Amino acid sequence: MTTLDRYLLREASAYLVAGLLVVVLLLLGGVLFEMLAPLLSRGVDLIAVAQYLAYRVPEAIYRGLPIAYLFALLLLLSRMAEDSELKALLASGISRERVLFTLVWFGGVLAFLGFLLGAEAVPRANQEARAVLQRAILARPRALLEPGTFFTDAYGRLVYVGRVDEAGIGEIRLLSKDEVLAAERGRFEHGVLELGEGVRVTYDQSRPRTVALFEKATLPLREIAALPRALASDLTLGELREKIARARRRGIPHPALATAYYRKFAEPLASVVFALFAVGVAFWMLGGSRSLGLVGVVTVTFFYYATWSVFRIMGEQGAIPPWLGAFGPDLFYLALALVFLGVGRR
Repeated sequence: MTTLDRYLLREASAYLVAGLLVVVLLLLGGVLFEMLAPLLSRGVDLIAVAQYLAYRVPEAIYRGLPIAYLFALLLLLSRMAEDSELKALLASGISRERVLFTLVWFGGVLAFLGFLLGAEAVPRANQEARAVLQRAILARPRALLEPGTFFTDAYGRLVYVGRVDEAGIGEIRLLSKDEVLAAERGRFEHGVLELGEGVRVTYDQSRPRTVALFEKATLPLREIAALPRALASDLTLGELREKIARARRRGIPHPALATAYYRKFAEPLASVVFALFAVGVAFWMLGGSRSLGLVGVVTVTFFYYATWSVFRIMGEQGAIPPWLGAFGPDLFYLALALVFLGVGRR
C-alpha cells in the first residue's frame, strides 16, 4: 500500500466514521420519535426501549454505510480540490484513475461488509427487536395499548380490545367467519391472551348454530397492531429465497419479496457506485475551479435517500420490475458517474 493509498483511506475513514455516526443517530432518532416516543409517554419500560434501539443499531449501520461513504467522499474530495491537492496530484503525474482505484477498492470492502450484515445479521436483529417490543406490550398492556387495538391470533382470527384501564383490558371480541367470541376481561400471559367470563357463538352460513358460555379461554397470539409492521426486508436472504420460490409455485405475485431480495445486493453495492460518482464529480468541478460545499454535499446525499425511497416503493408495489426497484438508484448514480468521468479532468 502506497503513501497515497494510506492518505486517502485515512482521510476517507475519518469522514466515514463521523458521517456514519450522524446517520445512525438520525435513523435511531427517527425510530424513537415516530414509534417509541408515544410509548415512553405512557410509561413503557426504559430497559425495553434501550434493548429495542440496540437491536436496531445493525440496521442503522447497514442503511447508513453507503450514505455515509457518499457523504465522506464528497467532503474529502471537495476539501482536496479547495486545497489544490487534486491539482497537485495531477501535476505530479498521479492520474485520476489512481485515486479512483483506491476509493473503489475501499467501497468494495464496505459493500462486502454491508452484504454480510444485510443477508443475515440485520434481519435477525430486527426480529429480536420485535420480540423485545412484543414482550413489553404483553407485560404492560395498559401502558402500551389503547382502546380499539386489534390483534391477530395464531389462527388468523381478528381480536379487538375495547377497554384498557387500571383493571387491565376488557370488552374483548374475537371475530371470524364462523364464530364470534366476547369476553368482559382478559390478560396477557407468556405470549397468549387469557380470557375470562365470556360467550362463544358459532355460525353456519350466517346463522347462529351454537351458543356457549365459558369461564376461561386461551388465545395464542401472532401479531399485535402496536408493533411496527413486519417488512420483507426483515427476512434473511435464505428466507426471502424460500418465500419467493413458494410464491412462484403457487402463481402468487411477489413484487415486495423480490424487491427486498434484490436490495440485499443493491444497497451494499451503492458504496462502489458512490466512489465512481464522487471522483467523477470532484474532477469535473476541478476543471472550473468549482466546489460543492457542505450544502451541496448534504443535498446530493439526501437526493440519494429520496431516490432510493421512490424506487423501493415502486418496486414493492409492482409499478416497475423488482430488480429495477432495487438497483434503480445504483444505475442512476452510475450513469451520472460515467458522465462526470467522461467530461472531468484527467
